Amino acid sequence: MIFQLFNRTKSTQSMKSSLALFFSFVSVVIGIFCFLLIAGSLTWSEDRVGERRIMIDKKEAVLYFQSHPEQSRIKLDLLTTAYNDIHLVPKSFQKYLVGQKHFLGEVGDEPDSRMIYMSSYTDKGIEHPVILVSLIDETEITSREFILVVASVLAVVAVLIFLFGSLLLRLSQQLIEPVNILKSQLDKSQGDPSQIFSVPDSSAKEFQTLADELNQYRHKINQVIKREQAFARYASHELRTPLTVMKGSNSLMARGASTEFQVRQVQRIQDATEQMSTIVDALLGLVRYERNADDAPLRTITEEELTRIISLSQMQADEKALRFEVQINGNPVTRATNAVITIVLGNLIRNSIAATSAGSIHIAMEDNRISVRDEGEGFSPIPDSDGHGLGLMIVDDLCHRYGWQFHIGTHPDGGCEAVIILTS
Repeated sequence: MIFQLFNRTKSTQSMKSSLALFFSFVSVVIGIFCFLLIAGSLTWSEDRVGERRIMIDKKEAVLYFQSHPEQSRIKLDLLTTAYNDIHLVPKSFQKYLVGQKHFLGEVGDEPDSRMIYMSSYTDKGIEHPVILVSLIDETEITSREFILVVASVLAVVAVLIFLFGSLLLRLSQQLIEPVNILKSQLDKSQGDPSQIFSVPDSSAKEFQTLADELNQYRHKINQVIKREQAFARYASHELRTPLTVMKGSNSLMARGASTEFQVRQVQRIQDATEQMSTIVDALLGLVRYERNADDAPLRTITEEELTRIISLSQMQADEKALRFEVQINGNPVTRATNAVITIVLGNLIRNSIAATSAGSIHIAMEDNRISVRDEGEGFSPIPDSDGHGLGLMIVDDLCHRYGWQFHIGTHPDGGCEAVIILTS
């Protein structure tokens, strides 16, 4: 039960409460154990003292009966009376002795309880019984004294438990408080990469080391992010110049194209150049988005935008005689730029075309959902340059950056379906 209590702990605050509850439970168990131990010890001590005392009285009674064989009863003192004939013992105690050769015990209830001892001795070759009846209550502590002793000991135990509990609570706070401080600093540093993690000087050495390691990891992560952003920014700018040259040269070639083959090649060059320009724009958009995601404006993905993205893959679909079946039931709202949407949907559409030999490509857009489904053999997790493996890493990374949910798998009606759930 105790382990289940700690397993349900969800935070450091609840951990302190669980620890306090656990210590309270342990304290109650210790209190009950101490009570039973003290009560048992007092009772055992009283009984042993009474037994030793009556054994001493036995020696005196045997000597007296041996020297006065005509006597059958003697009062040794104010508490103990000795008999050498069981019939002389008060009838209320005879029932404990009949048929017994040896007996030792306390009988009756307080304040009329008696310690009775029965044994035998030999006088002139004849065995005689010896019975001692002692008023044991006069030598034992009273119920009031018993309660007072137990209460005193339990009070001392309670004080010690309180002191130890306070010490344990302070110790647990010193162990848990640095974790709370680090968590608070981590929560505040979500949008501030310059946040420094620190713990009080009185914290354990391990927490100091943890804070230093967090600072080092934060510094390394910031450096990696800056390098990634710088690379995307510089690479995008460097690619713009050759792309501009390619676009201009392709335009000149388009004017001089005279055959159908030349026109088709010029169109392919133009499509590839447009795709590269879209990728460059998307990289620059990602850099701006990562600097401050909240600054990216919300916009609506329109039917015209989706149609334009589909048209970029029309030539590939025509080569396989594939049809596009588009269903629009809503317009999602997102912060992603047109270039990002073009990269994501373009990769999914091209993958669907590559994986389908005949049939249709089904594209559906709803208020917060876009799906692309082909009529191929279904999804395979093994990357394939001719199938669904192409571009999925790019799509998954972009979805992760914008907080979208991306799912891909085999559709119940056949083929592979990729679904993107967009959030603004």
